Amino acid sequence: MVPQTIAVVNNDLALLDLLQELLLEAGYATTTYLTTDQTYQQLRDSQPSLIILDVGLQASAPGWPLLKLLHFDPNTVQIPVLVTTVDHAFIQGKQAFLQAAGCDVLELPASFTDLVAKVETLIGAPLARSIPTSDPP
Repeated sequence: MVPQTIAVVNNDLALLDLLQELLLEAGYATTTYLTTDQTYQQLRDSQPSLIILDVGLQASAPGWPLLKLLHFDPNTVQIPVLVTTVDHAFIQGKQAFLQAAGCDVLELPASFTDLVAKVETLIGAPLARSIPTSDPP
């Protein structure tokens, strides 16, 4: 069985590295993407099991248009998206769209436990966790 892959999209390289490390520690395969003009096509081509997308601080931030592209494309609309942001007021104003798009939200800062709980809710536990750690008798 192929492991589930989580695509993490953000503008901050340090945060991408941290999230990748944490998700790998939790047992998930990850790929990271800086938010660029090519990110949408890369996500469309790779078809990850989940996208963790930082939408930034306002509607003009690059994550928000990317989210809209993903939501309106029939090739990517089925991919669950976990939206992250530190702008709590902005995201509150976008709840109707996010709910209609089927997105879950993780307001930052958040604990590692909260992150993994959201991921497990969206795509289940990693395959590594479902494999017994000891040999049968």
